[in-house]
Amino acid sequence: MYKHIKSLTSLRGIAALVVVIHHFSYYGLPKTGSTLSAYTNFFQNGYLWVDFFFILSGFIMTHVYAETFCLKVSLKNYRSYLFSRFARIYPLHIFIISLFVGLEVVKLLFLNTSAFTGKFNLTALFSNIFLLQAFDIKCPPLLWCTTYWNEPAWSISVEFFIYCIFPILLLVLLRNKSKNDWIIYSSTLFCILLLITFTRGNLDTIIGIPSIARCGLECILGIITYKIYHRGNYKKYFNLNVLGIIAITWIILIMHYYWHHFRNIHDWLILPAFSLLILSVSINHKSLISKFLNSHLMLYIGTISYSIYMVHWFLQELLNFFWLYKFNNVFGKEFTGYQSLTSLGVFLMIVLLAASLTYRFVEVPARNYLKSTILAKQGI
Repeated sequence: MYKHIKSLTSLRGIAALVVVIHHFSYYGLPKTGSTLSAYTNFFQNGYLWVDFFFILSGFIMTHVYAETFCLKVSLKNYRSYLFSRFARIYPLHIFIISLFVGLEVVKLLFLNTSAFTGKFNLTALFSNIFLLQAFDIKCPPLLWCTTYWNEPAWSISVEFFIYCIFPILLLVLLRNKSKNDWIIYSSTLFCILLLITFTRGNLDTIIGIPSIARCGLECILGIITYKIYHRGNYKKYFNLNVLGIIAITWIILIMHYYWHHFRNIHDWLILPAFSLLILSVSINHKSLISKFLNSHLMLYIGTISYSIYMVHWFLQELLNFFWLYKFNNVFGKEFTGYQSLTSLGVFLMIVLLAASLTYRFVEVPARNYLKSTILAKQGI
């Protein structure tokens, strides 16, 4: 039985909130982004926390399933694992898609405006229902795709694909000798740099088919990070408090600056810092950082982080749609900088409230139902 690492739950919540602020400030109400960027580019670089999710996912899933798949991958264990991952991500995903469909129906039946067009076309809907957003064959692999109804859910599509092959990755990497871990980690980092450089030059635009490689390679970083954590021999050579401070400082510096040139290097440099942050907070439970992360508020935000991540784009679309219908104007077009920042604060409160509701009434009940009913019927 694995031990729950609470601080990682809170980090997931922080990552989700940074992504929400990034999307609202630079897509929902760009004037907010301009105001924030006058002080720091931290939130303009917020997309990088999706890569944190991928690394963290590799770490946590290794923590949970290392004993299950360290010797072999049996059909029974594989089915149980895959159904568990499906139950974790799919119910909320399909619920949010249904909200988008409802919005399109309202447009069609009550407002007499165009519906089910553009990125909200029926072909894209089919792709979203079956978690195939990243596999659109009409989308050239190195270019943009238009198959995303709920924009952040592209990562759910690629993650589920990686879930399918994860037990094999885990089996191979756990059997690999520890002395080779640094070679694998460095080689994986180098492959990510090549991926960034030869696609679109930054991690923000690696979507579509290349995003599968992005997710898979960063998942490998998470697996190797866990192997280092599990061995624990680094404690002989490093002060854990110092490691945490270095990781946070490193991340803040990368996030604060926006390099218009060498974006590939900029985005790539943060990945080892994410691994270092995960490593430091996982093992050091007595530091001020860990005490902050283990507070009730931070743990709750982390607990509902998946709902935060999945629901916020719909709320953003709903807000923009309502504003255009009610005031016949683009949301926030005439806002001052102060009004834009206030709008961001109000939006975050709405997202947290909505995420609390979807977590309690959709995510958890649906997950429990699938695990207790469907898995029981399958005999796994």
